Amino acid sequence: MNLIDALDLAPAPAVEGALREAVAPAHERHARGALIFRPGRFVTPFLVVDGAVRIDHPTADDSTVLLALPGDLLGLEQLHGRPQSTFGRAIVETIIAPLGPMPDSAWRELLVNRLIVRQEHAAQLGRLRYGPAPERIRALLLLLAGRATYGPLRSLQAPVGAEDDRMSCELPRLSDMAALTDIAPETVSRVISSMRRTGLISREAGRRVRLSAQLVYVAGEMPRGMTRSRTRDEA
Repeated sequence: MNLIDALDLAPAPAVEGALREAVAPAHERHARGALIFRPGRFVTPFLVVDGAVRIDHPTADDSTVLLALPGDLLGLEQLHGRPQSTFGRAIVETIIAPLGPMPDSAWRELLVNRLIVRQEHAAQLGRLRYGPAPERIRALLLLLAGRATYGPLRSLQAPVGAEDDRMSCELPRLSDMAALTDIAPETVSRVISSMRRTGLISREAGRRVRLSAQLVYVAGEMPRGMTRSRTRDEA
C-alpha cells in the first residue's frame, strides 16, 4: 500500500500533489514489536501507510492504549509547538511516512480529511473492548486484515464474495492483543486456539494467518474457562 492508497477518502488533487512532495524520500518500515517512536522522536507529523501502531502514554496503563491504522495522521502536537509525548510500537509489520513542509491550505484539507477517517476508525476501535472475548479478537483480526466490522473503511474494505477467502493478517503478540481488547493474555491464547481448531483462522507463512470468510459473520464459541480481565503489557 502506498501513501495515497492509505488515505481512505481521496484528497483534493492539490493536496495529493503536496503530500507526494512532502513525504520523505523513503518510507520507514518497522517489524512487528519494533519501537517506532518515543517522546520527542519526530519533529513533524507522519502518516501510517500500512500496518498498525500501538500508542501508549508513558504514565498510563493499558486502559488508555490506542491503535493507529493505515491513513491515520500522528504527531499533530508538533503543529502547535508541543512535544510528542507518546510511545508507538508496531503490532504487525508497519510502514510510516514522515511529512515535510506543506502549504497551509494543504494542511487544512489534510486535517479535515483525516478527521473524517479517524471518526470511522473510532467506530471500529470501540468494538475491540465490547462484548465477549471471541467478538473482540474477531474485530481486531478483521481490522488488521482490512475488513470493517461496522460501517465502511473505504479503501480498506475488501470486496464481498470470493475475495473474502483471501483475507489474511499478521498475528500480533499476545500481550498486544490482550492490551487492545482488555482481555487476559491467557484468554486471548484460548480464543486463538479455538479459532484455529474450528477453522476460522489457519496458518500461512511466518506469523501470518488466513481468515475464513465465516469470521466476517461469526466469532466462534467461547472456550470453557475464559475470563475477561484487563492486563498490563508484558515486558
